[in-house]
Amino acid sequence: MFDGIQVDPVAFTIPIGNGFSIYWYGIIVTAGILAGVWWASREIQKRGQSVDDLLNAAILVIFSGYVFARLTYVFLDMLGGGQYNSLFDVINIRAGGVNILGGFIGAAVVGGLYIRWRRLSFWDYADVAGPALLLAQAIGRWGNFVNQELYGPPTTLPWGILISQPHRIAPYNDLATYPLDTRFHPTFLYESIALFIGFLLLAWLNGRYRDVWRSGTLFGVFLIWWGGNRAWIELFRPDQTTVGNTAVTYSMLMALGLALVGVWIILVRNRKMRAVSTRKKTRVYKPKPRRETGRN
Repeated sequence: MFDGIQVDPVAFTIPIGNGFSIYWYGIIVTAGILAGVWWASREIQKRGQSVDDLLNAAILVIFSGYVFARLTYVFLDMLGGGQYNSLFDVINIRAGGVNILGGFIGAAVVGGLYIRWRRLSFWDYADVAGPALLLAQAIGRWGNFVNQELYGPPTTLPWGILISQPHRIAPYNDLATYPLDTRFHPTFLYESIALFIGFLLLAWLNGRYRDVWRSGTLFGVFLIWWGGNRAWIELFRPDQTTVGNTAVTYSMLMALGLALVGVWIILVRNRKMRAVSTRKKTRVYKPKPRRETGRN
């Protein structure tokens, strides 16, 4: 299916020193980010909020997100036995290895602090950030295809992809067991499709219920969709650190946790939790009818 698409990971080289390579991965990820920011800018304006503040926040969120994504990846990789010999090895994003879930959590904290500092409407900005992230990541996942990464276990399905030996992880780098014509699940494609569908769904819900739903509800839906889909996609991620000898990965647990947070946000923003709590705690006193006693 994808055999005819052969792309050199290096797009071009800048003549600086021995040459500074610019990779297609970076270009594709940047294109995804720009698409997400473009959509968010249009939407935040419709909500009567500041586009300038959105762009300023986006700069902080994007850079801090990559830092946290790298640190999360390094931490989980070290749990799985990975070794890093210097601080440069830890922060070297160009060496590959980021965890988008950890990056999202870190970026959300930084973005939340900025919004609080600027005294902006947190939930309006959160509502536009969710679909924007889905769009950005859906496009960015194709950078993984160019790099021949983010693939799953072997498969005989017609849409399986070929992976050259230098890009294979153990045990799939054993050509005696897994010859060069072995095909693997295109995990990047599964996630990209799920993300695109999620973006289209949330964009439609946003256009239909923007003036009906309380702000923050759309963000809750985003967390449920994003976390729920990432959880099952983890089943096709043999490169992820697992909890002991189980098939459960730490990223799967993080994803499920985000989905549950999304449910909680929807309930709280629509005061469902408060209503349930009030019904449980409030007891209506109904006096028993008094028996009339009289003399005959």
